[in-house]
Amino acid sequence: MATNNFNIADSIRQLHLGEVVTVFTSAGGTGGGGYTGAIVGIDSNNLYLLLAPASAPSGVTGAFGTAGSGTTFGALATIPLSQITAIVQNDL
Repeated sequence: MATNNFNIADSIRQLHLGEVVTVFTSAGGTGGGGYTGAIVGIDSNNLYLLLAPASAPSGVTGAFGTAGSGTTFGALATIPLSQITAIVQNDL
C-alpha cells in the first residue's frame, strides 16, 4: 500500500510574497468559504494574507473605510498551516 507523503505546508512555502491566492480551511461557516488575499508572510506555523477591504454600506453617516477614502488597508488574516485544506493561485 502506497503512503501519501504530501504536506500542504511544503507547497505553501513555494508561494511568493504579494501573490494573490484563495485559501480554503477546515473551518465551518464563513471560514469554510475561503479567504482571498495577497500573501504578506509565511512562517513555520501560519500563512498571513492581506484581505481586500470591504466598502462600508452606502448611506451610513461617518462610515470609515469607504472606497477611495485613503483609509482602507484591508484586514490581516492569520491562517494556521495545519487548518489549510486547499490553495488556489489566482492569475490577475
